[in-house]
Amino acid sequence: MMRLSTKLYLLTVILHSLLLVAAYWFVDKPGIEFIAVEVFIVVSLGLFVLLIRKAMSPMQFLDLFKDVLQEQEYNARFSKTHSLELDKLMALFNQMLQQLYNERLKLGDRKGMLHQLMNAIPSGIIVFDYNDKITQLNPAAEKLLGIASATVESKPLKAIEHAITEKLEALTTGESQLISDRTGKRYRCHRSNFRDRGFDRQFIVIVEITDDLQSSEKNTYEKLIRLMSHEVNNTMAATSSLLKSCLYYADQIDPEEREDYENAMHLVIERTDNLNHFMQDFANMVRLPKPSLELCNLQHLLLSTARLFEVQLKEVGIKLTLPVLAVEQAQVMADRNQLEQVLINIVKNAKEAIGKEGQIDIELAIDGKHLCLKVNDTGSGLTEASAQDIFTPFFTTKAEGQGLGLMLVREILDAHGLDFALYNRQVPSQVQRAEEQNGACFEIRFEWVGEGLSL
Repeated sequence: MMRLSTKLYLLTVILHSLLLVAAYWFVDKPGIEFIAVEVFIVVSLGLFVLLIRKAMSPMQFLDLFKDVLQEQEYNARFSKTHSLELDKLMALFNQMLQQLYNERLKLGDRKGMLHQLMNAIPSGIIVFDYNDKITQLNPAAEKLLGIASATVESKPLKAIEHAITEKLEALTTGESQLISDRTGKRYRCHRSNFRDRGFDRQFIVIVEITDDLQSSEKNTYEKLIRLMSHEVNNTMAATSSLLKSCLYYADQIDPEEREDYENAMHLVIERTDNLNHFMQDFANMVRLPKPSLELCNLQHLLLSTARLFEVQLKEVGIKLTLPVLAVEQAQVMADRNQLEQVLINIVKNAKEAIGKEGQIDIELAIDGKHLCLKVNDTGSGLTEASAQDIFTPFFTTKAEGQGLGLMLVREILDAHGLDFALYNRQVPSQVQRAEEQNGACFEIRFEWVGEGLSL
């Protein structure tokens, strides 16, 4: 395409050529008049060329201006050209470059500060673009969610494979919610937005409050248990002693009423002993010792647990199946007594979840460097409400439950530093019996010792 300056030059040459031809035809004699006309046309041509150059001189800087802006060289400056009009343009452009440079410095400072804040803040932050695609995860979010930011950039939130992802997606703008995962960990999550270049962008803040809550819960129930244990034990010790002493007076009661008297006294003594045992369970929670690690064989512990529950399970029609993993492969490092208590509580919880007529399947499998234990039951499974609070102290879904079993399990497994989870399992419909429900699964992942000494 022909440039504007070329068109103007061409038009000037054509116009003055026509003037030369006209002068030749209309001037009668090639005398002084003809020479004067020719000089005028030549001077006019020169003036036209000069004016075109001056008029087009700002256009010559457009490519230079474009290059400066494209390269974002905002610290560049243009010198004077000794042309009044062009110097004014240069001054305006230099002023614009200075403003852009200042804004760039401010923006750089803000980005640098924001970057440092994002890296330093202990809360996890997920930032989205205008289309709700992930643009950034700060280091705290990467650690919390167990994923690198680069692997999910420009992807939707569901690309993050984590137990709380589905609940994060359900958050609305401005909503805060306490979310729990299947391991009992709790997160305070908040979704909000900010204005960026005239458009709204979303972000989610995630704060794991598990340790703070557990510490607060533990301090609370330790104080409560100490107070209750002191008052109840002092009272029950004296009460039990008096009740047992009362049995010595049974011979002084009319024989027809003696049996009722003795039965009543034995019942009260039994209830008193039960209350003492109840308080002892609470006290054990507070006095849980630090694990004494030793080489343990899970197969042996599971066999011992199965024998303990054999009669109880048979009475309610529940079948317990043990894993088939070789004994020499089931070696882990743990506190034998505490781990046995964990297994007892998990099997007891599975039994109570089933009620009558069901099955408890225990699996052991080697997964890389881990030995994975799964206790599957055919009970009713977890509801959404119970899943949120299943590991909360004193929380129970059972009419006669105390909320201590899973609480003790959590305390022991946390002290061992083991990963665990309680969740609803999914049984394929083609292998599921009509009367069987999906049920729940309690999973524990041990550091696998490997084949070693079978204890």
